[in-house]
Amino acid sequence: MIAARVALHVALSLVLAGALLFAHGNARAQPADASDVAPPLRPAVTAYRAGDLPTAEQALRKLVAEDADAEAWLGAVLLDRGNNREGLQALQHAVDRGSSEGAQRLALVFAEGLAGTPRNDAKAVALFQKAAEAGNRRAQLDLGVLYLRGQGVTRDLLQARAWLEKAASDDNPYALYTLGRALEETEGAAAADPTRAADLYRRAAEKGHPLAALRYGLALTEGTGIKRDDDTAQRWLIAAQQAGVPEAALAMGDMAARRAVRDRAGREKLVQTAATWYRTAADAGVASAQYKLASAYFAGAGVDRDMVQAQIWYSRAAQQGLPDAQQALGLLLIGGKAGAADPVEGYKWLLLAERGGFPDAKEIREKMAKQVSDADRKKGEALAKAFAPVVERPMDTAPPPLKPMPRP
Repeated sequence: MIAARVALHVALSLVLAGALLFAHGNARAQPADASDVAPPLRPAVTAYRAGDLPTAEQALRKLVAEDADAEAWLGAVLLDRGNNREGLQALQHAVDRGSSEGAQRLALVFAEGLAGTPRNDAKAVALFQKAAEAGNRRAQLDLGVLYLRGQGVTRDLLQARAWLEKAASDDNPYALYTLGRALEETEGAAAADPTRAADLYRRAAEKGHPLAALRYGLALTEGTGIKRDDDTAQRWLIAAQQAGVPEAALAMGDMAARRAVRDRAGREKLVQTAATWYRTAADAGVASAQYKLASAYFAGAGVDRDMVQAQIWYSRAAQQGLPDAQQALGLLLIGGKAGAADPVEGYKWLLLAERGGFPDAKEIREKMAKQVSDADRKKGEALAKAFAPVVERPMDTAPPPLKPMPRP
């Protein structure tokens, strides 16, 4: 009664995909103590990562003559200070001197179109490749992501995994997580390895990666690559939710909704728990949670039956482009179950659900069309044609900050 046709993994696709790209291009994904750079550079890089750009620039300028990587870091500082021309010159000169740090950072400029530079995926790939082959872990991770996405290169899961394996060799949580994502997929000769993926998620989660905690929790709830363990799954999912991943609340709701108990009181309590978790995720803008909460109100499952609330939550999910919600909203509006009927809006949503691939949508829409006038159908068609989804949770391409996680 609460379950939706849309799988949880589909609901997570935007947030998970957004967290993949260029995981080390952002300062939050790098150690504040600068332990990942050579000792002479650490004071300057520590100042840079702390936001003290003047101190970092002053220190790096003293090192540039003897250290190509110092010139690369200087280029990064200058770009952050808005001095694009000198910053780009410093990065290019560092690359010419053989700095893998310079190649990786200049690659980011081309990959993301930074500092007034047009995006150029081919140049980005070539520079990432150069830095990765020189052993730069961040470049290895970024190059692996490019192969995983097929950005600037032909998508190649084997190449993606090969570079991500190198990037993860020092147990960097961002590389562990991304390698886990790559190992969940199957393509050609590259078969999925859910057992290893689950282990990688565990290792990344233990180092504070909130999305890895979510994926590890999901693996535990489903018994994918690891023995099913709902208690441990709940611990990791709650940690992920508290770390700012509302999709984990959706997963908690699904766990409660599908848990089997014999007594009616116990079952009712679980359904109420599910609705509460769905509300948490729905409030945070998770479309599938909004759909499931609406379905709970529609059925009176875990909450009082309330058609108005059902329509509100179906509408929020439908506006985000969820076909399940669009179908349900269209039927509600045409039937007027939450108030006055609105055949124009209702027909619009049925058309959009059909466009989005909702099962049997065409058959249902054609049946409901008999209740809608020709004029209203034309208005609905025009509205559907002009529709553009509005996502409540814009994709954050920056890597998630590491958070304290429960001990194993």
